[in-house]
Order: sequence, then C-alpha cells, then structure tokens
Amino acid sequence: MKKPKCGVFILLGLLIPFILISCKTTAAGPDSLVDSSALTGDPSGPPSDDALAALAKARANAEESRDKAEYVKGEEYFPAEWTAAGELYSQAAGREEPETGAETVARIGEWNGINTAYDKIYKDSLERFCGEQAQVLVRARDEAVEAGAQELVPDRFKLADDLAASAQEKADKKDYAGSASDGKAARDRYSVLKTLAEASAKQDEADALNLYAYDPENYDLAAAAGNDAVEFYDAGDLAAAQDSANESLLRFNLVIQNGHLALAESASASARESREAAQEVKADVASRADFDAADEVYNEAHAALRENNYVEAERLFDESAGLFETARDNAAAKRRQAEEALRQAEERLLESDQKAKAADEVIGGGN
Repeated sequence: MKKPKCGVFILLGLLIPFILISCKTTAAGPDSLVDSSALTGDPSGPPSDDALAALAKARANAEESRDKAEYVKGEEYFPAEWTAAGELYSQAAGREEPETGAETVARIGEWNGINTAYDKIYKDSLERFCGEQAQVLVRARDEAVEAGAQELVPDRFKLADDLAASAQEKADKKDYAGSASDGKAARDRYSVLKTLAEASAKQDEADALNLYAYDPENYDLAAAAGNDAVEFYDAGDLAAAQDSANESLLRFNLVIQNGHLALAESASASARESREAAQEVKADVASRADFDAADEVYNEAHAALRENNYVEAERLFDESAGLFETARDNAAAKRRQAEEALRQAEERLLESDQKAKAADEVIGGGN
C-alpha cells in the first residue's frame, strides 16, 4: 500500500499551515484507471488473457485506492461515501468470473468506478488527515519537552528531531513512504524519551524522600529497566525501548507508593501513641474540645489510608499527633492548675487552723 502523498510532519520553525498547503490535491480522478479500449478479441467470445489481466489490475488498483482512503481515515471523515463505495465493492467482488470479452470490459469499468469512488474519499480526506498527523508529531515533541526529555538527554532528543526534519524533507521530495516512516520513528522516539524523563523524575522523587529502603527490589528493577530502555533506544528498537521505559516508570511509581504507605503506617503508629498518651492524662475529659478536634483529624487520616491516599494520610496522622499532644499538654496543665489550687487551699486551711489555735491559746491564757 502506498502512503498518503502529503508532508505531515512539523517541527521547530515549520508551521502547520505550510504543511497543509503541501497536502492539498487536485480534484482529478485516479491515475490508475485501466483503459479497456485497446483490448482485442471477440466481445461475445471468452475473454482473452490480456483482458483478464486487465480486470485483475483494475481490481488491484481499486483495492489500493481503498487502502489509501482507509489510511487517511476516510471512513471516519466521510462515512456515507465510504458505505456507498463499500456496497459497490461488495457487489463487484461477489460476481462470478466473466464469461465473455464484453462482460470483462464491463467489469473493468465497474472496478474503475470503485477506484474513482475511493480515490475521491482519499483526496477529500487528505488535508484533514495531514493536519491531524502534523499536530500529532508536534504534540509528541511538546510532551517530551514538557517532561524534561530535551534537558535530560539532549543528544538522544536530537535524534528524534533529526528524524522529524528528515520526514519533512522526504515529504517535500514526494518520498511519502519514507516521510511516513521517519515521522513515525520520530514520534516513537519522542514517546520513549518522554516516558524515560517521567521515570527519571519519579526516581528523583523517591531519592529525595529516601524511599529506597521501603522497596529496594522494585527500585533496582526500575533502574535496570531504564538502562535497558536507553540501550534499546540507541539500537533503534523503539518498541522494546518503550516497553522498558514503561516498566521503569511503573516500578518507580510502585516504589513511591509503597514508600508512602510505609510512611503513612509509621505516622499512624505515632498518632496512635500520641492519642493513648492524651487519654492517660484524661485529655478526653479535661480538654475535651482539643481531644475531639484531634480525633476528627485522626479519623480523617484513617479514611485517607483506606482510600490508598497515603500522602494525605501521612499528613493527617502527623497533624493529629500534634493535636493530641496539644490536648495532652492542656489537660496536664489543667491538672497542675487544679493541684496547685488544691495545695493553696490546703495551705490556707492549715493557716486558718493555726490562727484559730493561736486565738484559743490567747483566750485561754487570759483566764
């Protein structure tokens, strides 16, 4: 199958409108119609070998036009026309072999008509398809840049840019098959580099939080997969490179997930200890408002943990632990205040008793 005749690739200083201009076609019919006028032989007799060969060629050409129209998404863009052409194709394909030369010529005309119908769908779809493909390549590059791939591996990123430039050059020279091949390779390379950059960012996140100890196996496998992806990329095996890059990203995400789970569970244990310490000094009674506020956050933390929101759970457990400590300290302070008030009251009572005894002694001595 021949690839669409359009320059569908764009990068750096090239603009989509420029590419769309190169995608436009004339309304002329296909140049692959079979001319049956030169066929010789008795129209009422059996078809000649040349006539049968011409019929086979007409059908092959129609099928090639159908494949081209399908490649540029003609069925999606023009569903009614696609259905009508498909019905004609089914009718022609379902006929018995022609028995006469005249019937063969008619079949050739029929396949030429199908060829023309699919060719029109192809040409009508081409500009829209070219625009979409140009945007796909632009988007693939932009996403790779946003992920940090250009800064992370500039030399390897340049390989993708060079392929995109080659695709445009080949399209300009009407080497559409080569253009399509280089364009796909460029998109695939951008995709691999984007995934590798995302995996690298996740590795940095894991390192910054010292999460290696919580899941060393996945961390090591993720790093190895990333190295494999680079080797496959350099060797040009982009499918294997994408698979390895995906694995690296997946495993670094698992490291982060499992690390945050462990941290959340540790924070949960600390919060539980703080809660029990608060209860030991009767904070749930002496400092009820503070304890209830801490308990509310503590329950929210458990809810986040059940929902696998480990980062939020860890934060809430840490917050509740601090609130429980505040409730404990306030309860302890109130207890100390009460004890001090009791001590002072006892001192005042003792002082009063002493004064009463002294008064009694004075009164008794006067008698």
